Amino acid sequence: IYTIKNKLVDMEDEIKAVTSEEQRASVANSAEAAENWMYDEGYDADFETYKAKYEALKAPFEKILFRVKEVTARADAIADLSKKLEKLESLMVKWETTMPQVTEEERAEVTAGIAKVREWIAEKVAAQEAADPTADPVFTSDEVPLQTVSLQATVSRLSKKPKPAAPKKEDKKPEGESDGDSKSETNEDAEKGQNDSTTASESDSTKADDSQSDASEEL
Repeated sequence: IYTIKNKLVDMEDEIKAVTSEEQRASVANSAEAAENWMYDEGYDADFETYKAKYEALKAPFEKILFRVKEVTARADAIADLSKKLEKLESLMVKWETTMPQVTEEERAEVTAGIAKVREWIAEKVAAQEAADPTADPVFTSDEVPLQTVSLQATVSRLSKKPKPAAPKKEDKKPEGESDGDSKSETNEDAEKGQNDSTTASESDSTKADDSQSDASEEL
């Protein structure tokens, strides 16, 4: 009871922004009536009666506090989501060179998903601005990060796409070369090719790990 009465004073401006005069008066009158009851009829009341009185008083005030909280929480959630979308756009540009195994069509799928999320944000913000601030919000801050669940799954899948193997080279035996020389050179070439392949594989693995790391950070 005293918490409600104190918050009506301490958070006066914030509460006024999301309530009507009638709503504020109703909560204040309920708190006053509950206090009077507590020192009169409720003096000898049992726990269940007190609990019922408390719940009846708390419910409408908690809805007001929720609307107060959501004013800033929605704005913060949208700002965070917008930054994430910008990073995903930059990642798709980076993947053009670092992840050639991800096709243009696949990157376009991610870009289209980003645009769809931005449309959702614009529609919800416009609807909230047009709505009655004393009523339940059009959308909540908890809904905002959920808009990228499908997009995150797509980016995560693409980040694990393996790089295509390099084509094998076939060496032709020069004219006049003996079979022994050919075998010796072939063995040397095989060893060199194996070393080059190992180096290239390590390089590709490093790039793939970097790309997956970038994707994980954006998600």
